[in-house]
Amino acid sequence: MSTPPPYIPPCASYEKYALASSYGYRPSLGVGIFFSICFGLYTFANIYQTFRTRCWWMGLFFSCGAGLELLGWIGRTVAHTCTFSDEINTMQIATLIMGPAYTQSGVYIALWMIVKILGREVSPVPPKLYLLVIFSVDCVCLSLQAIGGGLAGAAFDQGTSTAPGTTVMVVGIIAQLVSGMIFAGFLCIVFPRGASQIKANRSLLLSCIAIVISTTMMNLRGFYRSIELCQGWRGPLITQQGYVIGLDAAPMLIAMGVLAVLNPGMLLRRVEKEQLVEGKAGRGDVEKGSPMRLDSEVKA
Repeated sequence: MSTPPPYIPPCASYEKYALASSYGYRPSLGVGIFFSICFGLYTFANIYQTFRTRCWWMGLFFSCGAGLELLGWIGRTVAHTCTFSDEINTMQIATLIMGPAYTQSGVYIALWMIVKILGREVSPVPPKLYLLVIFSVDCVCLSLQAIGGGLAGAAFDQGTSTAPGTTVMVVGIIAQLVSGMIFAGFLCIVFPRGASQIKANRSLLLSCIAIVISTTMMNLRGFYRSIELCQGWRGPLITQQGYVIGLDAAPMLIAMGVLAVLNPGMLLRRVEKEQLVEGKAGRGDVEKGSPMRLDSEVKA
């Protein structure tokens, strides 16, 4: 049985213990502050839009996803000073890995709302069944990631092999990536079928654009994370800060930024109101026209 690594104070001098850093580098203070501010703004924007649109579940998932990204980047900001804190390292890894799953769940709900607007015929499966299946898969993926992260973190602290926990976490991340790719394929069926309606309504078109961009960015990030963890905790990807910034933080910044500016909840609520007004107008025309037809019939 291997012995635990020698104790190093969490906020010890990086220059003195640089080779013992679990990151493989010293997290950048400026980068950490920048992304903390951005994801903090996204979190507050999502909370505000949730109460404004009353799309509770979509808003909850978007807010949780942005909040977890915020926590992760706050952790990395603190890690600039306390590079050797195992707790901060575990926290930032867990939040940054699991956060996108919540954002993706919000996008699933957005597509469900779009299918309801376009009509059942655009979807290859019933909307409720699609939502139930994809949420069940997401729950399994999140559970695997959380369990694997906990096992790997505990093994690292005890100086034992992190391989079992890492394997479980990687399975969860890859399963989530596969789910995201299947969802992207689902978009390729639904959107072309409803293309005429989507093009005719600007709010509907913008919400579809937001979903496509965010899904693409999150799948890109999923590919990176899957390869990164398959290489292990000392692989060439995880020990280079540039990859984390360019292939994790930047794609999520774009994905969440698009969803914050072109918020599907706000746009789709607008479409629903337009449909409601058109429906009432249509019923009103029928009610006004019916007596006229009856009068003409009587006169005839």
